[in-house]
Amino acid sequence: MKRKAQGAIEYLFMIAAALVIILIVVRQLRNRGSSAGSTANAAESSINNTLSSMLSG
Repeated sequence: MKRKAQGAIEYLFMIAAALVIILIVVRQLRNRGSSAGSTANAAESSINNTLSSMLSG
């Protein structure tokens, strides 16, 4: 009986470890996505400012 319980506990620990790794990866991808979005928005506004100054002057 102890062998089955040990196997079940090890299996649950492996599932928990996999979930922790998945959560870390998802969090990192979200952070990188938001930083990429802010970089793209900054570049877009810079390009728009440059184009509007070229067209008006």
